[in-house]
Amino acid sequence: MDLPRYHYEPLTRPDEIRVLKLSATKSRIEIRLFHIPVSSHRFEALSYVWGKPDQADKAIILDKFGKEIGWIPLTTNLANAMCDLRDAQELTRKVFWVDQICINQQDDKEKNHQVGMMRQIYTRSRRVITYLGPSGPEMEEKRGLALLKRVRESVSDATWPQMHEAGSLERIRDKMIDGSIQFEQLPSDLEIQIDKPLGESEISTRYVEQGWAWLVRVTYSEWTQRLWIVQEQLLNKKITTLRGLRLIDWDAIITIPILFAVGHLPQKYRAIGRRNMGDTRIPWDKVEETLYGIWWDRHARLEHRDRYNWSSLFHNLQWYQPLLCADPRDRVYGILAISRDAKTLGLQPDYSSTNTADVLSKELSIRVLESSVDLELLGFAISWRQPNSTLPSWCLTLDSPANTSIPETLPLRVYTPHPRLYIHKPAQFRKGNSLLTVRGRVVDYVSISRSTISWAHDDPRVTSQLEFLSSLACVFPDGVSIEDIASLLRTVTARAPWSPLLDTQAGANEAIAFHFWAYLQHKLRLLTGYAEDSPDTFKEITQLCDHIGTEVGLLTPYIADPQRPRSDNASRAENVAADRVLRYALEHGRRLGRTRTGRFFNAMYPVQESDAIVALQGAGRLFVIRSVGDAYKLIGDIFVDGLMHGEAYKDVSPDKVDYGIYLG
Repeated sequence: MDLPRYHYEPLTRPDEIRVLKLSATKSRIEIRLFHIPVSSHRFEALSYVWGKPDQADKAIILDKFGKEIGWIPLTTNLANAMCDLRDAQELTRKVFWVDQICINQQDDKEKNHQVGMMRQIYTRSRRVITYLGPSGPEMEEKRGLALLKRVRESVSDATWPQMHEAGSLERIRDKMIDGSIQFEQLPSDLEIQIDKPLGESEISTRYVEQGWAWLVRVTYSEWTQRLWIVQEQLLNKKITTLRGLRLIDWDAIITIPILFAVGHLPQKYRAIGRRNMGDTRIPWDKVEETLYGIWWDRHARLEHRDRYNWSSLFHNLQWYQPLLCADPRDRVYGILAISRDAKTLGLQPDYSSTNTADVLSKELSIRVLESSVDLELLGFAISWRQPNSTLPSWCLTLDSPANTSIPETLPLRVYTPHPRLYIHKPAQFRKGNSLLTVRGRVVDYVSISRSTISWAHDDPRVTSQLEFLSSLACVFPDGVSIEDIASLLRTVTARAPWSPLLDTQAGANEAIAFHFWAYLQHKLRLLTGYAEDSPDTFKEITQLCDHIGTEVGLLTPYIADPQRPRSDNASRAENVAADRVLRYALEHGRRLGRTRTGRFFNAMYPVQESDAIVALQGAGRLFVIRSVGDAYKLIGDIFVDGLMHGEAYKDVSPDKVDYGIYLG
């Protein structure tokens, strides 16, 4: 008689969970299931990637007498994990909590309750084990582990707290430039020295033989891209990783992408890894940012323990936005356990068919807006909108794929276009919660006086770069002045207030002109790489940019020959200047232009002629809105030079000039 699929015994108490005990048999996966209180601390919790949804493997369930009573389907990755958990000698208890097995996946009611217990489950476990996949050839594993140890030892104990105190990868890079964070040199055999260049063949050989191939593949693998791993890495004080049958220090693994991101490890090896691993659904820079966030949160919690305050749900939604999950509702449910306001918002896991992703998106947006003192949610709503979404434009959208076409948005808490940073009354809704009432006023309008040059490319990020440069070329005024260049540079570098590095031999105006020229030359050198894709368009854009470069070059003594061929290598001063602009440039998914009053703007694409630019109470950015019937549609955010610091409200009270605006 064929063995039937296992029929779960119901959980009867609200604090009850299932755990599994692995049998020692090598021929197949055999387990026993037990019901225990979550507070018992008698288990270790597994953090892993489900992998491909095909459940081609199975676990055999035994009763207390060792008799087979059924089977449970497993994904291939979980089957690998179960075998390695069973055979790893360093794991002696063999009692684990694994969501795919310990939750009845066919019972939505149980699933809702158990997902709601995730915080307790991962906090109360003896330890969390993050599975990194099965091991490869033993020689490759040994090389990789040896390299991991050497890299870890190359960073002094004093440097890690400095990296944590910085608070972001960008600030770490800033502190490396000003010298307040200093890394020791890697061992010479691990470096790729600029003054002693290696051939591609030798670099490829080192990449494999020194262990870089293993290191990059393991530390950037699929587990780094999944949303559910976030809370699983944060909730328990004890955590380790499992690769094959070996336990590996968690910090050593998660900090490798961070060290690549700040430039401590050779970028050539990072590039080879990206090429070899193929296209991933999340850009590696986003992976590195989220891993830094996990590492930062974990160490902040360990340091402050009971005094540590989790971030808000909304902050977590933003920070971990790039990560992947199979069910869009998990964008909320996957971070409830690490969100301090989950109870205040009244959110509980609900996987019923009536609670669709759109229903949850709208309900969450309303609750966040009603409990917030600002309109920060609007900035998030515009950053990840599906073109065919039927939700109001002020709603965040959970049902959105992570991809590289998401436009960049203005930073939070940097600009103050409206003098009132907070709203004093809860958000108001009309027409069945379809319209959101905000207060503010129109401060200018978009003016599209000249069409940009379109240039489609297979890579959307390349297309965005090309079209941003095109918009810069088309918006540049005739008869350029240093004031125009300064204004345009501020508009390009909208990521943060920017100023040039000054030289004692020249004034601020000359430095501004030089930085702009160096940035433009850098962009044109990149553009040259795509010339063959569209030669006519390339010629048109380069002619415009060459004319601009010549005009700008005449304004600064730094540039001996503004018309120097781009094939010539850039000087160190040019590279430093271009890099300083690029670090603050806000480009992806955006366009430059001029408002109706002649101000330069940097807007999310697409904006149209006569779109209104509004300053709103409680919003730390300007927005573009478009009239639709008796309301407005939120289009995106916009930087307008000269309006980002409350200039529209100089000598005038918001009480006298602001009015209600309905967003639909």
